[in-house]
Amino acid sequence: MLSPVTPARAACAWTLAGVAACLSACGPSASNVWFPLDEGLQQSYRVRQDSTDASSETTWTQTVRAPLTWNGEPVAVRHHSAGVEFYLKSTEAGVQRVAVRAEVDGEALPDDPPRWVLKAPYVVGTEWSTPTVPYLLQRRNEYPRELRHTHRLNMQWRIAAVDETVETPAGRFQPCLRVDGVGQLNLYTDPVNGFSDVPITGKEWYCRGVGLVKWERHETVPSGFFLGGSVSAELLR
Repeated sequence: MLSPVTPARAACAWTLAGVAACLSACGPSASNVWFPLDEGLQQSYRVRQDSTDASSETTWTQTVRAPLTWNGEPVAVRHHSAGVEFYLKSTEAGVQRVAVRAEVDGEALPDDPPRWVLKAPYVVGTEWSTPTVPYLLQRRNEYPRELRHTHRLNMQWRIAAVDETVETPAGRFQPCLRVDGVGQLNLYTDPVNGFSDVPITGKEWYCRGVGLVKWERHETVPSGFFLGGSVSAELLR
């Protein structure tokens, strides 16, 4: 569910579609929403990154802060432990991110237009698209190495299931929406293959009354001028 250019925003971009929230004042009760967000709610995720040449594991924590008003409307504020806040608006049409604020920015920067995080109706077949950047793709020998500084793409998202069961370190959850995303970049990968369409895919699971419990993203590239990899997260608590 931002086209981040700072390192902090790039890190939090991994949770773009997973930073959704609903305010009780403008949506259904927390027990019935696919991504409840009440002030004070805190969720932690175990995040694992596997790239062509390295692997790492860390923990991200996201905390719901006091709601704010943005352009005259109430928004939820979800704070990422990397130092970024996401402003989200919930309506009957779904959840959109309307602005983002990194500590280095000082003030929130609007999304123009707002970006869907999770779109209604919450049934199989609902689709939307969001702009994004590569999270993992890097050049082997050129600088800047990270393609997120120079490349943009659109991800097409689709609700693919509405009654899945998901197990994470935090427990077993059901029913869950599964949202599948796909995009691609056309890159000159090497002299043999020339330009190739590099697939970028993602999956996210939103469980009723809990929210985002799991997500993953894959950026697979042929051997050559670039490095690819995958990143995934599971709810810890």
